[in-house]
Amino acid sequence: MMKIEKYFGVPLGAIGTGKINFYPDLTIDDITIMNNWSNPLRRIRGFHIVTFMDKEPIFLQTNPGKNVETPPRYTYVKELEMNVEFPVIRYLSPLADIEVYSILIKNDIKNSSLPVIKFKIKGKGKFAISFPNIVGSKRAGRVNIAYNGKINGVLMKNERASVVDPAYGEIFLGCVGCEIITNFAYYKPAKIGMTEDITYFYDLKEYTEKYTIKPYAREEIGGIVYKEIDGEDTFILSWYFNGRPHHYPYGHYYENFFNDSIDVAEYALALEPDLGIDEKEEWLRDSLTNSLYILTSNTWLTKDGRFAVYEDPYISKLMNTIGSMTFDGLGFTLLQLYRDLIINADTYFINYVNKGETPHDIGEESIEDPIYGASYPYWWTDLGPTLILMLYRDYLFTSRREILESNYDKIKEIIDWLMKKDLDNDCIPDSKGGYDNSYDGTHMYGASSYVASMFLCALTAFIRISEILDIKIEDKYFKFLECGKKTFDSLWNGNYFILWKRKYDENRSCLNSQLLGQFWCDILGLPSITDDVKINTALKSIYELNFKASKYCLSNAVREDGSIDTSTGQLRSCWPRVSFAIASHMILRGMVKEGLEIAKREWNTIKDLNPFDQSSRIDAIDGKYVGLMSYIGSTSIWLVKLALDKISSF
Repeated sequence: MMKIEKYFGVPLGAIGTGKINFYPDLTIDDITIMNNWSNPLRRIRGFHIVTFMDKEPIFLQTNPGKNVETPPRYTYVKELEMNVEFPVIRYLSPLADIEVYSILIKNDIKNSSLPVIKFKIKGKGKFAISFPNIVGSKRAGRVNIAYNGKINGVLMKNERASVVDPAYGEIFLGCVGCEIITNFAYYKPAKIGMTEDITYFYDLKEYTEKYTIKPYAREEIGGIVYKEIDGEDTFILSWYFNGRPHHYPYGHYYENFFNDSIDVAEYALALEPDLGIDEKEEWLRDSLTNSLYILTSNTWLTKDGRFAVYEDPYISKLMNTIGSMTFDGLGFTLLQLYRDLIINADTYFINYVNKGETPHDIGEESIEDPIYGASYPYWWTDLGPTLILMLYRDYLFTSRREILESNYDKIKEIIDWLMKKDLDNDCIPDSKGGYDNSYDGTHMYGASSYVASMFLCALTAFIRISEILDIKIEDKYFKFLECGKKTFDSLWNGNYFILWKRKYDENRSCLNSQLLGQFWCDILGLPSITDDVKINTALKSIYELNFKASKYCLSNAVREDGSIDTSTGQLRSCWPRVSFAIASHMILRGMVKEGLEIAKREWNTIKDLNPFDQSSRIDAIDGKYVGLMSYIGSTSIWLVKLALDKISSF
């Protein structure tokens, strides 16, 4: 497990359920379980885990009053160690050990989409857990109800919330055989400001009457459950938010199987997480497990089974963005963990191809309103190749011929559209300098090595798909491929393929993704788009230039003299999702030492910055996050595992 010493929040939840961030001091915030992925609750009071010594409540948190204006006299532990192997957090203290975790199980979508968090406490004595009633966007109408059954606990609802309220639903806190307090009115006026009323913990007495929030401006209520433990016992927090707000009218996958939050809690009693990750190398295991945080922080899983992921939940809010190892990169991870999710999502995505043009995403906080390009009015030239390669990859990983059969016409439509975007007859779709690919803050003109490599690999895949389906295609596709390869080779400067060239104008920087298309070809077993000597030499140049130019990460672009290209913010940055793809490419090409060196350093930088809220960009010069946070490409380290597995099978 990875020891967490900085103030990083670990988002626990499940696929499509929203999440709760847990911190090294065992406090929580940034809650998004109420259909509020882009607008988290950031100040949470009333959550505590408490034990007792001579009837004195001891808070098992090192900062229990973090969000209280005038904290009362808490007695709390002074030492608390946090270790994480997502989705499990282990807190070690002198008085008890606590495991907090959600349920993620490999290839089990139903049980990996449960809206539940479990607290496994190991210790001796009386233990209590409290949680606030945050149901309903307004406090008015919140009510706590005692429940006794297979699990005892407090059911928290809001009687005045309507179905269009994002926070319409319920929360349940309980355990087997525990006692209940429904009237935990914890937020009270103090002499100065507001405080928490923790007197409830000094004299725990079961209270099971229905308790409704009083009509006071700042009233906040919650529930408490408590139990004597001698060894180990488990408390459960579950939720069920089945409203239909305007920004998320789709419902949740868990609604197909459960009626309410109590139903969920009772079902989850016997379940434990199991992602099946058995990597022996410690840093790689840490990176594989902990990069999966976006499965809980960024995902939708609708009632009808549609899966979507925010590019980032706060700024772009675009769902299933593709290009340069975004959703396309995440797909490699999901094919190893939740195969059906990615297959369904990719085949859904292709439905939005419009006369050959591939969308950038499937909508802004929507799965029905795709955006074409993302830099109006420019069409993007790397999206179509990306989608074709995604579909061929899905076929290759699953051997499902129907993926190719049902999507062949659209794949051909995309290729034909891309070929028409070659206006200068060099057999490469033109880059027009208007932010017309995933480098949407960088000008590229004419033939771009990145765009060319992606297009040539996609055209190669189209030819291979036609062969698999025994479909005869016109000679023009073969001729276009050979012509495009010559143009790509014209970008060769003896050491690498330069960034772009248009007649006598060029950018001679070494772009780390110049061979991203070739990476796709290699990982998918497709023929190369240029000769092996050039490919291997270029990868060595990327190592010598892009890797060595930064102390932190693999620089996106480096000039011939070894200095970082600072002409745009994107070029002076690193894209970790691309860095891991290039590291994987090196591994596939026999540069195992270099590839692992790149990947390990990139991960160590991420680990230091915050592995549970990764950015789209790291500044290659100062080593800081500078991009979109909680980024969709966070799991691309799984490409390294895929490459290592592939070479070990030879």
